[in-house]
Amino acid sequence: MNGKLIFIAILAIFISSIAFAQKTVTKKTPTPKPTPTPMMMTATPAPTPSPTPVTLDIILTEAEQQALNYRRAFNSLLAEETKTFEEFGKDGEAKRRRTVESNFLVYQSTKNENLVVEYRNVVKVDGKAVGDSGKRAEEFFENVLKSATAEKELEKVLEESTRYDKTLDISGFTLWQSPVLAAHIRPALDFRLSGQETFNGRKVYAVTYQQKAKSPYILFNERPTRFDKLYINYEIELPKQIKEPNPILRGKLWIDAETFEILREEREQTIQIDNNPTVVFRTEFEYQKNESGFVTPKKITLTYYEVRRKDEQFMIVKDTVATFEYTKFTKSDVEVKSGDVKSSDTPKPN
Repeated sequence: MNGKLIFIAILAIFISSIAFAQKTVTKKTPTPKPTPTPMMMTATPAPTPSPTPVTLDIILTEAEQQALNYRRAFNSLLAEETKTFEEFGKDGEAKRRRTVESNFLVYQSTKNENLVVEYRNVVKVDGKAVGDSGKRAEEFFENVLKSATAEKELEKVLEESTRYDKTLDISGFTLWQSPVLAAHIRPALDFRLSGQETFNGRKVYAVTYQQKAKSPYILFNERPTRFDKLYINYEIELPKQIKEPNPILRGKLWIDAETFEILREEREQTIQIDNNPTVVFRTEFEYQKNESGFVTPKKITLTYYEVRRKDEQFMIVKDTVATFEYTKFTKSDVEVKSGDVKSSDTPKPN
């Protein structure tokens, strides 16, 4: 692999509103560091019993509410995270592998209480301890406190959290569930209820979606023009011969039939190659209930397929797979802010 993949979330402020962007970038040149991921902290109601009769519109609206519940509850959780990166060669075999184990938590900015970002205190790389992680965390947060702006503050947190991620810089995918459910994004998508299924012993509604129209909130290799609401932005380097990729976002949701919580999502970004929809990016999200009753991430898998040009033909090659696995979620008694974290406050493996 010659380049770097970056998954970043961008801060946008519009008329005193905080907007969140999920952005996926692939580049062949040195890339900038990831920018902060904001999270709106709006209170939402608890899961409600399933209405009767249940229509597709009710399912989507209730699921959006539960995505907001997830976001708020996730602010106060600690976990253990294992990231695995695999790079693949031309023969399709994995060539390089790296595992990064971290204590994971959500960090709230000291300069803007509406902004949070994922913080990873790395404890092991490829099975080897990285030193006194508690002392490093204490010294790091003392330095972060000196940041001039909230954006600089959260940028430092992300830089620290991804310092061992040589092939990928990834942030923000735990903080937001299924942005396709946002009310301002849904009109650009065709949702279909394919029926009921069983997932991990739970009855679920299986809902598929596919983009049917352009939207200022679903972008592909273009600059955003709207910053007032959540938007999804993919930037993927393609061969110059592909002039009109005609990108389409599609996927599937598994929504709990009783609580409307999202238990699984598959999301794909496709482009048109030789008049065929071709997947260039695939993300799989699997969630679980923890001991406190919160829905939390269990496993997130991201697969990037590189588009190559050879002998006047296009080739689609699996380039990189990143897997995030989470265990031992616990609830923090305080919100973690710069200056609050001491060596003894940093979560340790059990």
